[in-house]
Amino acid sequence: MSQKDIREALKLLPDKDVYPQAPSNVTVVSTPINENLFLKRPKLHLSFLGTGLLPKLMLQEAEIMELLLRNPHPHIVKYHGCLVKRGCIVSLVLDRLPVTLQHRLEKSAQHFDVEKCMRKLTSAVDHLYSFGLAHNDLTPSNIMVDKSDNPVIIDYGSCQPFGATLITAGTPGWIDEDFTTSEGWHDRSALGKIQRWLELKSGARRRDKLDSTCLV
Repeated sequence: MSQKDIREALKLLPDKDVYPQAPSNVTVVSTPINENLFLKRPKLHLSFLGTGLLPKLMLQEAEIMELLLRNPHPHIVKYHGCLVKRGCIVSLVLDRLPVTLQHRLEKSAQHFDVEKCMRKLTSAVDHLYSFGLAHNDLTPSNIMVDKSDNPVIIDYGSCQPFGATLITAGTPGWIDEDFTTSEGWHDRSALGKIQRWLELKSGARRRDKLDSTCLV
């Protein structure tokens, strides 16, 4: 197919297949969007198109972020509200942070305080638990770090009350088994995996440094 054929075959998706209607009580962002803000838009899962699940996912996440806006925590990403167009939520507006925990450790584990990081992550998870919520998808890619290496948990698309049925959940390699309901133990298990991963990464870096010193 030529590019012309592809362009002619494209069709606009109806708003109702992608975006949820904005509730009257949602926080609407009207300030200019700058480089300090991140716009989270729906991920176009082809298997979800026409099912109503895409807008449901976005509305669920917006509702969780509205709760966290009223009850903030320093290690949970700051939410500013939603961008609303044509009466629909088209983006969640969040703080933009420099790098994921995964990229931070892959670049260099030097001077990274694993104990401090885990203490702050556990505090954020306990904050979610105080509202009866589980994140259900904790991974080093869903944790950002700021310039002072403070961790900040992002991506609340799978965050739901305990016992709720989930549309999406978990990332292979960071879960013990597939699951379909929101449970606190999912996060506890993921925190344990993240801690072991951090210790392995930072320990390997230290050993590399020691080995190179011995060779000199």
